[in-house]
Amino acid sequence: MSENLVHTVRAGTIEMEYARIGSGPKPLIVIPGLSIKSVMKSAASLEGPYKIFKEKYTLYFFDRKKDAKPGYSLPEMADDQVAALKALGIEKADIYGVSQGGMIAQYMAVRNPGVVNKLVLGSSTSKAEPRQITTIQNWARLARARETTTLVNSFIDDCFSEKFTARYRRALLALYKEISDEELDRFSVFADACDYVDTYDDLGKIKSPVLVLGAGKDLVTTPEASVKLAEKLKAE
Repeated sequence: MSENLVHTVRAGTIEMEYARIGSGPKPLIVIPGLSIKSVMKSAASLEGPYKIFKEKYTLYFFDRKKDAKPGYSLPEMADDQVAALKALGIEKADIYGVSQGGMIAQYMAVRNPGVVNKLVLGSSTSKAEPRQITTIQNWARLARARETTTLVNSFIDDCFSEKFTARYRRALLALYKEISDEELDRFSVFADACDYVDTYDDLGKIKSPVLVLGAGKDLVTTPEASVKLAEKLKAE
C-alpha cells in the first residue's frame, strides 16, 4: 500500500521521495523530523492521522534527498526542498515542519519567503539548546558506532512520552527492525546538521503567518526552544 503513495521528484541533481495523500485544491507540505528509517517506509500509516485535511489539501510528506553526504547543512536541505517543490509545480504552499523539519522550514521561509503561505513549526528550534546537542550528538555517535539496539532504544525513549512508549514500544521496535549501515550513515548525516541550526536573528525575514507548537515534556528540542522561537517571532 505504501508504495502506491510514494513517488520520486527530480530537480537537477536532487532526487527526493515523497508521499502524496488527499486530493484537495491546496498543497500542504509536511517535513518530518529525524528518523532512523525513512517515513516513506510507513507512508500508509500517515493517511489516518491526516485524514481531516484530505478534502481541503493535497498533502506531500517529504523525505530528505537521496545521496546526502557528510556536511549536508540545514540551509542546503531547505534550498533542495524548495527546488523539489518547484519541480512539482508548487510555487507556494502551507508548510508544516516537525523538529528538524521545522528547522528546514524556517530556512525555507527566511531564504525563499515567497514559497511559504502559512507556516507551522512543531517542537522545533531556531538555535540548538544544550540538551538537544547532547541528545542528538549521542544518537549520531551510536549510529556511526553501529550500536543499533542502543540507538533505537535511546531514540524511542527520548522522542516519545513514557505513556506512549509503554504502550507502543513493541510496535516501535518492529518499525526500526533490520536497519542497514546505509540508513545509519544517512541518519548520522542529518543528525549532525541539527547542531548548527541558527535562524534566530533572521526570523524577522519570515513574511508568512507562523504557528509555533511546543510539547511540555519534549526531551530533545525542549519546550524552552519553542517558547524562545514564539517570543522572537512575536517581537519581530
